Amino acid sequence: MEELMGFVTGNKNRQKLLALLESRGQLEGARIAKNMHIAKISADKILEELAAKELIVEESGVYKLTELGTTVTRTVLSI
Repeated sequence: MEELMGFVTGNKNRQKLLALLESRGQLEGARIAKNMHIAKISADKILEELAAKELIVEESGVYKLTELGTTVTRTVLSI
């Protein structure tokens, strides 16, 4: 868990993306990029990184937090 916390807190955009999914539930990749005011290619890279750590899942182009992702996000946001 500490490793995941460091991974998330080490990059503000990872934190912002997870917080966005926490508040919205689920979003398409393009919508995530728009809400974060970053290029879609940048959002795609962050989404890929978060999915590799099993913090989010993608189904038909829609992303949402996993149970682990929810736990990590709530912990990070409470710091």
